Amino acid sequence: MSTATPKVTAATWRTFGLGVCLVSALSALPLARLVRFALQSNLQSHILLIPLISAYLLYHDRHAIFQRPASATDGRRVALLTGLAALMLLALHAALTASNRISSEAGALCLPIMAYITLLLGAFLACFGRAAFHAALFPLLFLYVMVPIPDAATHVMGVALQHGSAAATHGLFLLTGTPVIRDGLTFFLPGLSLHVAEECSGIHSTLALLITSLVASKLYLQQLPSRVVLLLAVIPLCLLRNGIRVVTLALLTMHVDPGIMDSRLHHRGGPLFFALSLLLFFAILLGLRKWEKRNR
Repeated sequence: MSTATPKVTAATWRTFGLGVCLVSALSALPLARLVRFALQSNLQSHILLIPLISAYLLYHDRHAIFQRPASATDGRRVALLTGLAALMLLALHAALTASNRISSEAGALCLPIMAYITLLLGAFLACFGRAAFHAALFPLLFLYVMVPIPDAATHVMGVALQHGSAAATHGLFLLTGTPVIRDGLTFFLPGLSLHVAEECSGIHSTLALLITSLVASKLYLQQLPSRVVLLLAVIPLCLLRNGIRVVTLALLTMHVDPGIMDSRLHHRGGPLFFALSLLLFFAILLGLRKWEKRNR
């Protein structure tokens, strides 16, 4: 049986490529600032990978997306709406800038990059039509992960993960039978006191695992409930990872070496515990795949 091949004409691809170049040229300044921001940010360096992942997902599903000749007429009206939405985003950005309500580079880039991606989606709609847009919805919307997260939002996320990690740590101390007294984010153990700082929230690895879960659910899961379960499992996994890290360091300090808190395991051991959360994540993914196969 022959495999279906894309039937979009070369002229349509040239038009789309020209549209992408035009939109990118108009957004050259914020795009250059975005690249510089991503290269300098420890938290949001993933931004540079997002277009590559989105392009791969489009290529992966190319036969489903471009299986019929493009019908641009049915997408042009909706494309005009995306252009209007992009203009509204830029107007809002201008108003916030004029009123000095933007205080960080991430905040200054948020709305212009959203407008840029919205224009790209409009170009896709205008060139390939609504059917192709619907088939490519996930990789196209995935581009919005490029939008920098404002500092206020990252602070809220970090504080939430900090308190969740403290709760997970307390539960693990109780499971191990370790005598502990908790006072908010501080733990008092025999000969040792610990404070779960915001730096211990693991927000960087949490974002990485969230992005991984989005891509893995698209590539390896077929049913919406399975994808939702995989995505929702990320936060408990990250809190458990943080709790295991704190408890491991505390028990090693109490029972093995009092210098563990100043060792490389404490200051550089994040990737090791991230690998643990990845193993648990892939175990959940495999379980969901088996569950889907059994249901089918």
